[in-house]
Amino acid sequence: MVKFIPPYIGEEVKSNAEKQMYEILQELNLEDAYVLHSLGLPRHEDKKYGEVDFVIVCKRGIACLEIKGGRVECHEGKWLFTDRYGIQRKKTEGPFAQVTGNMYSLMQALRERFKNDYHFTYFNMACGVCFPDIYFNSYSEEMIPEIIFDNSTEDITCYINEIFDYWESRHPRENTKFSKEDIEEIVDYLRGDFCFIPTLRDEINSLEKRMIRLTREQYKVIDALRTQPRILIQGGAGTGKTVLAMHYATEQATQGKKVLYLAYNKNLINSIKKQFEEYINIDVINIHALFGEYIKIDDTKVKENPNKYFGEQMPEEFLNWVSELSETKLNELKYDVIVIDEGQDIIKPVFLFALDSLLKDGFENGEWAIFYDEHQNIYNSEYNDGMEIIKSYNHVFTYLFVNCRNTVQIAKYTSKTSGIEINNYMSENGEEVQTLVFSENKEFKEKIKTLIRHLREEQIELSDVLFLSPKKYENSLLSQINFKVNELGQNFDEKSSLPRYATIQGIKGLDAKIIILVDVEKILDKNFSKYMYIAGTRARTMLYVIVEQSYCLDHSV
Repeated sequence: MVKFIPPYIGEEVKSNAEKQMYEILQELNLEDAYVLHSLGLPRHEDKKYGEVDFVIVCKRGIACLEIKGGRVECHEGKWLFTDRYGIQRKKTEGPFAQVTGNMYSLMQALRERFKNDYHFTYFNMACGVCFPDIYFNSYSEEMIPEIIFDNSTEDITCYINEIFDYWESRHPRENTKFSKEDIEEIVDYLRGDFCFIPTLRDEINSLEKRMIRLTREQYKVIDALRTQPRILIQGGAGTGKTVLAMHYATEQATQGKKVLYLAYNKNLINSIKKQFEEYINIDVINIHALFGEYIKIDDTKVKENPNKYFGEQMPEEFLNWVSELSETKLNELKYDVIVIDEGQDIIKPVFLFALDSLLKDGFENGEWAIFYDEHQNIYNSEYNDGMEIIKSYNHVFTYLFVNCRNTVQIAKYTSKTSGIEINNYMSENGEEVQTLVFSENKEFKEKIKTLIRHLREEQIELSDVLFLSPKKYENSLLSQINFKVNELGQNFDEKSSLPRYATIQGIKGLDAKIIILVDVEKILDKNFSKYMYIAGTRARTMLYVIVEQSYCLDHSV
C-alpha cells in the first residue's frame, strides 16, 4: 500500500490540478512506496527556494513530479499558463526545465545527507511533468515526450515505471534498488521540508469531502431499486445501505406511495426521522414502536422478561389484533412499500408475519427492499429461519462490496482485530488507528485528558467525537472518572458541545468522524468479533482504541 505524507491534501492548496493529481495518485500500486506532497527544497542549486509538487519514494528510486493545470502554451521559448478563470501567467522557465532542476537538486541533497552510506552513491532519480486537465500535444526542443502525463494517460503506475525507464536509459549503470528500510530513512529525512502542515480538522474535512461520492455499484443498486418491486440487498458496514435505503424511500414517496421505513435501532431511526420531516407519506419507526402504535404495551410482561416480550409476545399480540380487523380497516393501515434498514435484526419469522399483514399484496407480491449485513447480527437468533422465508418469495438479490465509509487504515485495523474480512474499500488514506494502553483508572483518566486536549488543539469540534462502549455510560470507565458526555438516547442534546456517547449495540447504522472506543476489556469473548467489527466501522476518519494493558496483549487489539 502506498502511504501519503501528509495523508490529506490541505485547505491551503489552491491548485485544482494538484488536487486532481493527488486523487490520481491514490490509485498508485507500488510496494512500500511513499508519496510526499509539496516538498520544499531550500538547497536548490539555482534558486534560494525550489519546490517539488510531488515526490515518490519507492524501491526503484525517487521520482519528482511537476503539476501544471489549465491551458499550457509555449511560443518562442516563452511559457504561457492560463488558469480556469482565464488569468494568464508568463514564465521563461518551462515545467520540464523546472522539474529537471528540482530532480538534480534533490539528488545532490540526498547524496550529501547519505554520503557515508555506500549504496546511496548511485540510485535512480526520475522526474515527470503532469498536465491532468489537458491532452498535451505540443512539442519543442525542451520538451521530453517520454515523461509527460496528461488526461489521456490511463494508468498512473505504468506512467511512474515509464519515467524510471526513461531516466535509467539516460544513465545506464547499475543503480541501487531501495529496501523498505532505505525508503523509510529517505522519507524521514525529507518529511521535514513540507510547505504546510494542515490541522487535523482540515485533514478530516478534506478526507470527508473525497469520500462522499457514490460508487459504480451503488448506482447499479439504484437502477435495480427503480425497476424491481422486491429486492434483497446485502452489504458490509460502510457500503452505503442506509443512504440507498433513504434514497429509495424518498423516490417511492415522491410517486405518491405510502412508505414504511423500518429499523431495529432507535438511535438510527431518530437520525433518519429528521431527514424525512418534509415527507408526510413516509413513516419512520423502529419495529417495537410500530407494534406499540396499535397495541398497549404490557408493562408486567416487560418487567418479567423484556427480550421475550418484545421479541415474541408483542408481535404475536399484534398479529392477533390485526386478525380481528375488518378488511376495510386493515386496508387503511397497509403500506404501498416497506423499506427495512439493518434488516439482520428484523428478519425473523414472527416479525415478518406481522409486517406481511401491513404490506399491500404482502411480501409475496408487494413492493419491498431489505438492506442487511449478517456480520452485524447481535440480537436475532432466528435470522436463518427468517432469511429462508424471505428468500422463498420472488425477488432480486444484489450485493454491495465497496466500503465507502472507512479509510484504508481503519478498514484494515477493523478487519484484523475482528477477523471479519473487509476486502473492498475506497482507497482513501487517513491517519493510522491509535491504540492507547493503560493499567489503572488514574492512567486511563490521564489518557482521556491528553487525547481531548490534543483534539482541541487540532481545532476538532468535540461534538464530532463519539465515545463507543459495550456498556451504558453509567457503567463505563468514563462515568467512574466523571468525564461528561452527551449520551445518545432520551436525554440527548443536539446543541451540546460535549463529546457524544453510545453503546456499540446502539450505534449500528450510524457513524461519526472520530470514534474513541473505550471499555474494550468489558466485551465478552463471544461478542468480541462482532463488536469490534461494528465499533471500528463506525469511524469515518479517525479511530482511537483505549484499552487495559493485559487485555490488549491477550486480544491483539
